[in-house]
Amino acid sequence: MKFNLDFYKGEDKYSDGDIEDIILNYTENFTEANMDEVFKNDLRWPVFYHLTNIRKNIINWYPMKKDATVLEIGAGMGAITSTLCEKAGRVVCVELSKRRATAIANRNKTRENLEIMVGNLNDMQFNEKFDYITLVGVLEYANLYTYTENPYVDFLNSMKRFLKKDGKLLIAIENKLGMKYFAGAPEDHSGIQYDGIIGYPEKHRSAMTFGKRELQNLLSQVGLCYTKFYYPLPDYKLPNIIFSDDYLPDENTINQYSVYYTEGTKINFDEQKAYCQTIQNGVFDIFANSFLVEACAKKIHTKVDLKNADFVKISEQEKEFYKKDYTK
Repeated sequence: MKFNLDFYKGEDKYSDGDIEDIILNYTENFTEANMDEVFKNDLRWPVFYHLTNIRKNIINWYPMKKDATVLEIGAGMGAITSTLCEKAGRVVCVELSKRRATAIANRNKTRENLEIMVGNLNDMQFNEKFDYITLVGVLEYANLYTYTENPYVDFLNSMKRFLKKDGKLLIAIENKLGMKYFAGAPEDHSGIQYDGIIGYPEKHRSAMTFGKRELQNLLSQVGLCYTKFYYPLPDYKLPNIIFSDDYLPDENTINQYSVYYTEGTKINFDEQKAYCQTIQNGVFDIFANSFLVEACAKKIHTKVDLKNADFVKISEQEKEFYKKDYTK
């Protein structure tokens, strides 16, 4: 493993606060295999979010070439970095925060095919192009780090420069028209109910997500015209099951995921029952809570058998996280 500080300027702007020091300590003293020991005493959202193995489900089923090169943008505290290292020949992960990058290093001490680059992506240069680029929970923040009139288009154009001609961009992002938002969940970034549904009033905007058609149009503008959509539930952060246009849910499979919301959320209706209505009317994809999108310039989509995909199961300790009543 290589820990590259050549582009680090002391900027650790994006953070969950002092709790990250606690999480960093956990990564020093616990392996991914025994992280349940942490959850016996600490199920706070930032701890669970950064350390649960459930997060690997967004990518562990996706087939990659063994000699593939991967650029992971905004790697956080390494939730999927180890999985990428297992699947690909070389992984370069970019993380703005040195503290978070250190957590990635702690979790991947023995990985010989990993380079961690700390700093702002806009300052970095790469002497190679990549087979895959992952943007997991990253695209929605483009307007905060790309200071142009069209930050999302310009950011994606920048990403495209790092792709091989037949490379694939993998984007995980919330759907602003996700069923959970209609049910009353606050928008994931602003914390305001119905914020994305009504189009993000400018005074509230910090980050922005998109509906399916908007996202398709955005990718088309940068020449990534061929897209394949996947629908992780309950969302891309903690996916229990994933569907696609080739493997859509029915009224039985739609119940095979564990619902969760942020603390204190009061929900207006049962989202799983509402999804049954979207299934009957053929519009499930429009209201899926979030997307994983495979985008490329050539029509070379990856063949996947999601029906038989092997996902990380929720452990007995992790189940405690979901035991909350959101209707009160």
